Amino acid sequence: MRVVVGYGNELRGEDAFGVDVIKELEKFHLKNTKLISAFQLTPEIVLELLEADEIIFIDACNNEKNHYALACSLSVQSRFNLSHHISPKTIVYMLESLYEKHPNFFIYSMMTKSFDNIKNENIYKMRIEQIVHHISSAQ
Repeated sequence: MRVVVGYGNELRGEDAFGVDVIKELEKFHLKNTKLISAFQLTPEIVLELLEADEIIFIDACNNEKNHYALACSLSVQSRFNLSHHISPKTIVYMLESLYEKHPNFFIYSMMTKSFDNIKNENIYKMRIEQIVHHISSAQ
């Protein structure tokens, strides 16, 4: 099973990117795909991922220079850090070490420097559509 996890704060402008992608993906009723929308990644989400062969994480990533660029971005983080900012890599490490699960995983990020509002609604929506198209066509 494929699991898509979109996360972000809907009250903070472009930080809602992952959540907004999930909202669009829900319209497609994708087979063999579980969609999860979350405010942030927490250790408890691991239980929702136990059946996953493939996990796709979607979020907004702070970047001052490449606003609205799409990228595959994994920030470096200690895998033992279980604070407010848990990375996708930490979640996958927990699956591996606690449950001996080894799913393939990917992350799609939209680079942004705006966590207060959406600066350009048209480009923001276009980036959502690009990610939705990519995920829905890879069925």
